[in-house]
Amino acid sequence: MTTLTNKMTQLQESLADRFNWRLFLADNITGSGYQTAWIIVLTLVTALYTISQLGSRPLITTIVLIAWVVGLVMIVYGELFLKHSRMSRWLKDNLMGSVSNALLTLFFAVLIINFIYSVWLWAVVNATFDSTRTAPEFQPDNGATWGVIWGARKLLLTGLLAPALSWRVWLALFFIIGMWVLTYITSRPALQERLKTLRMIINGLWLLSPIVLYIFLAGITKGPLSFSVLLGGTAVVVGLYLLFWWQKVIKFDQKTLIGAVLAWPILYAIWWGIGQTEVFSPINADDWGGLLLTLIIAASVIVLSLPLGMALALGRRSEVYGIPSWIVWPAAIIATAWGFTTTPELFATSRNFVEQVLSFWPILILLVAYGLQSKFAGNMVAAASTTFIELIRSVPLITLLFMGIVMAPFFFETGTSIAKPWPVIVGYTLFSSAYMAETIRGGLQAIPKGQYEAADSLGFNTLQKMRFIILPQALRIVIPAIVGQFIGAFKSSSLVSIVGLFDLLGIQKAILANAQWQGLRIELYVTLALVYFIGSYLMSSYSRRLEVQLSVGQR
Repeated sequence: MTTLTNKMTQLQESLADRFNWRLFLADNITGSGYQTAWIIVLTLVTALYTISQLGSRPLITTIVLIAWVVGLVMIVYGELFLKHSRMSRWLKDNLMGSVSNALLTLFFAVLIINFIYSVWLWAVVNATFDSTRTAPEFQPDNGATWGVIWGARKLLLTGLLAPALSWRVWLALFFIIGMWVLTYITSRPALQERLKTLRMIINGLWLLSPIVLYIFLAGITKGPLSFSVLLGGTAVVVGLYLLFWWQKVIKFDQKTLIGAVLAWPILYAIWWGIGQTEVFSPINADDWGGLLLTLIIAASVIVLSLPLGMALALGRRSEVYGIPSWIVWPAAIIATAWGFTTTPELFATSRNFVEQVLSFWPILILLVAYGLQSKFAGNMVAAASTTFIELIRSVPLITLLFMGIVMAPFFFETGTSIAKPWPVIVGYTLFSSAYMAETIRGGLQAIPKGQYEAADSLGFNTLQKMRFIILPQALRIVIPAIVGQFIGAFKSSSLVSIVGLFDLLGIQKAILANAQWQGLRIELYVTLALVYFIGSYLMSSYSRRLEVQLSVGQR
């Protein structure tokens, strides 16, 4: 008995040396009046909420409470006897390092677990999945009716597109999936050398994929062979090849020159031949809808905004020799004088003070000339790029979408019918490219000045410097921001529903208008959120992989 008493006494003394109640209370409860009040309030709120959940869902709340107590015991034992396990150390460092954190952990654990359990009951246990029993009289009171997703699958996927054309949508989908699979296989390190030729072919197909998808989803109008288009396209392709060779961006090679000469005629002949067969007859873009329209708009904006934004960013930072003032000012004065010839007539027909002021519009020419010389030293490239970027960024996206639809007919002959998706894509691309330009410009500014000087010392021209030195580094730096722009473009594509397009969000109005699917708004919006989450997550995951491969950032 004496031995046991001695051991207990030694244990108490040892614990007293390791644990100080006064310091513990001062650090966690009684350090200040605000801290004490916070702990009291948090304890009451956590206790009341946990007790209420014990009454409504006793089993799951009891399990959470037991797990919380076990975690506390593990931490206390580890602290007192200096024998922390990996689990107790993690719990102490992340969830229960203090009294406040322990209480918050219990509160949020009960809250989250009960929320998940409630969703499980609504989405699975009490839900119905029969697509024939979706009418209001069959809908459960406390469960979801997922049959609407299967019943309305045609509208959700392709909108108002005729069912007879669905095979073209599936063909486009299989084409993209096949390209991804081939790209993944040929990018394996063990196969890169052996499949080098196949990789080059796949890269070429990726460059042509927008044209291929356009043929599948929009179709080709049957028409005569245009020799002007044939010759003009060939001249453009060969001209670009010779320009890049002249600027020493690519090496001159007879095979590639022959390929550049034959590329456009071959592609144009294939295009014309497909049009003659009428297999891929034109599809009215207004019939696109659902997920198909959402992906078309998002993919088009992503593909087009990146090169356009890159050009705008380079234009804004360009340092080309500007137009001298001795040319700008005489031209501005002459233009202003000519403009003032219309002022008397405009002033005489003005109906109010605002129109009278606007009749003196030629003064703006002098203001533009002053801004061009004072801000940009006559650099028209930088002035135009900066003006475009700042103007577009100052306008809401929805305004550009409406303007695109309203103003599109002015660029075509009278009576020409223009499908809504086309001007929407153009307006959305202009909006996204302005923000993309600022993102890329940030990457360009992050490149040390020494990199520019090193490229100049090597005798690189501007095109070589940007192609081989500056842009590869700048784009690596802003990969997260660029992918963030892509994700934003994908999610913000839902705004097109406001201008009357039946995308994945807009088509839900048509679904809910059906008497068989009335009242199923939550099920549709949950599905919509899941689709956007999956798309955003895939792009974000690929961005992280790309950063790791390029040694930029960590997982």
